[in-house]
Amino acid sequence: MTDLDLAEMRGKLLKLREDLESVAATNDQSSQIVELDQARVGRLSRMDALQAQAMAKESGRRSEIMLQKIAGALERV
Repeated sequence: MTDLDLAEMRGKLLKLREDLESVAATNDQSSQIVELDQARVGRLSRMDALQAQAMAKESGRRSEIMLQKIAGALERV
């Protein structure tokens, strides 16, 4: 690979890392604890919130794995 190819690859990895970090910040709000107050939130709404919380946690876990892979790739570049 040429230096130009490596610089381009590094730029793409940095952009991807930046995008993942911004998404992770958004997911932090979705993975907050779901309250048990049924007077304020109905049972089905709470179930939806629990499902959204689980999906946000899994998305965060996958983002962390991808960020680790990006960090490794940047070290190799």
